[in-house]
Amino acid sequence: MRYIIIVGCSRTGRVLARELSNTDNVVIIDKDLKKLDSFKEDFNGKKIWADALDVNTLEKAGIKEADALFLLTGNDNLNLVVGKVAKRKYKIKKIILQVNDTMKKKIFGEEGLTVINKTYLLGEVLKKCIS
Repeated sequence: MRYIIIVGCSRTGRVLARELSNTDNVVIIDKDLKKLDSFKEDFNGKKIWADALDVNTLEKAGIKEADALFLLTGNDNLNLVVGKVAKRKYKIKKIILQVNDTMKKKIFGEEGLTVINKTYLLGEVLKKCIS
């Protein structure tokens, strides 16, 4: 069973956390308590109400044992900073971060992080629909 940390309780973060918590150990972190409270009984993971920029929060979440880290906040720079810390300090191998600004996608990718941009992905899927 994998140990997965998700930072950001956005719609994407909630769906991913629910799905993964059926088969993996999942911790989700967000500083918005209302978003964390939106989870019902269908979530088998752990919720942490805190700021992921705080290293103590990451350690409380179990970053040292994490197999993967998803950074899904709406803040590209926060995602990058936490991703860099996780890679450099904790040696996390699988770091996936959401980037909203398409211009930052390439720059963030050069850091050795897996970068996902929803607009780019949707464009690729739509192009395949007419192939």
